[in-house]
Amino acid sequence: MSLKSTVIVRYGEITLKGPFVRSRMEHMLVEHIRFRLAQCGFSDADVVLERGRIFVYVDKGVSDAARCLTKVFGVVSVSPSIEIDNDIDVIKDVAVRVALAVSKERGAKSFAIRARRVESYPITSKDIEKIVGQVVKEATGLRVDLVSSDLEVFVEVRERCAYIYTEVLKGPGGLPYGVEGRCIALFSGGVDSTVAMWMAAKRGCEVIPVHMVAKPFYSDKAFERAINVLKAFREWIPRKEFKAVFVTNYGELLKRIVDSVRKRLVCLACKRLMLLIALRLVRELGAKAIVTGESLGQVASQTLDNMHVISRGIEVPIFRPLIGFDKEEIASLARSLGFEKTMVNMPQCAALPEFPETHANANALDIYREFLEKLSQEAVWEVVDIK
Repeated sequence: MSLKSTVIVRYGEITLKGPFVRSRMEHMLVEHIRFRLAQCGFSDADVVLERGRIFVYVDKGVSDAARCLTKVFGVVSVSPSIEIDNDIDVIKDVAVRVALAVSKERGAKSFAIRARRVESYPITSKDIEKIVGQVVKEATGLRVDLVSSDLEVFVEVRERCAYIYTEVLKGPGGLPYGVEGRCIALFSGGVDSTVAMWMAAKRGCEVIPVHMVAKPFYSDKAFERAINVLKAFREWIPRKEFKAVFVTNYGELLKRIVDSVRKRLVCLACKRLMLLIALRLVRELGAKAIVTGESLGQVASQTLDNMHVISRGIEVPIFRPLIGFDKEEIASLARSLGFEKTMVNMPQCAALPEFPETHANANALDIYREFLEKLSQEAVWEVVDIK
């Protein structure tokens, strides 16, 4: 009896694309899976694309390999499994062995069999569940519970083989990283900009983070946090290089805003300058859009009126993935993604006025237009490869 340690990789909306686009995305996803496996120490894994599924064969550590792949954009879910012959007697035997081992490990008292099979297989899914369920019940003494069992044993029968598994680990879903083109992401290192960048990446954007080094208005800790968060984000990038841009003289530019702009408009002018610098980078780095972490109504600069003011004349799309999220929803998503480093408290920006404008007139920044354009042209940056 042939037993192979296999990770079943499932993907979703890629299958809805036309034949050419689907093939391109599938092969890109396979390459990203190979890259991620190599990062996790599975460079010898065999990756096979087969009719709406991807199968990863490893000699050992199948559970670790499966968990590794939950950080690949485009992957809906993965399961560490055993590939076997699709003979029903083999399926029964392996299902019993798996149920015995896992029920002991989990202290399970009840179980359920969940079966799927290709149409050509002579036994229906329901009958597979009954046949396998009977032998598992006799061998383990567990009771059957189809609603809320302690242990689910999945049986997936395909044309040439079958798979037995007990876990379905959720992936990020979405599209393969970079398939939609490049975006410039305004990145502070905080929770909002990090999650927004992740959500853009999930939709197939290659993201280039841009961090404004705003000393002396922010402390060195803000820069350190940004670096630490980017290193954590690096795990999601299925490429050899992950470049970030640091605008090194932004603190000087912000000081000139503070000295020249009406106090209530400092935050708006600051955010407008960030967008103008991002627009320069869009042109220079061949990007197609700007991503920000703004969430409607969350802070002074993020009212609808203010977003309208700062966005006027920006000739590329500005993506705001968090627009409908509240603060707790954003924080919860950040925690689930492993971005706890974004939640380190930072002192407030020293340039923040006591009474910032919350509902600016559409023309509020018009008198500063040339001034802000000139500042944006004076921005100096450094491109860093995040390891």
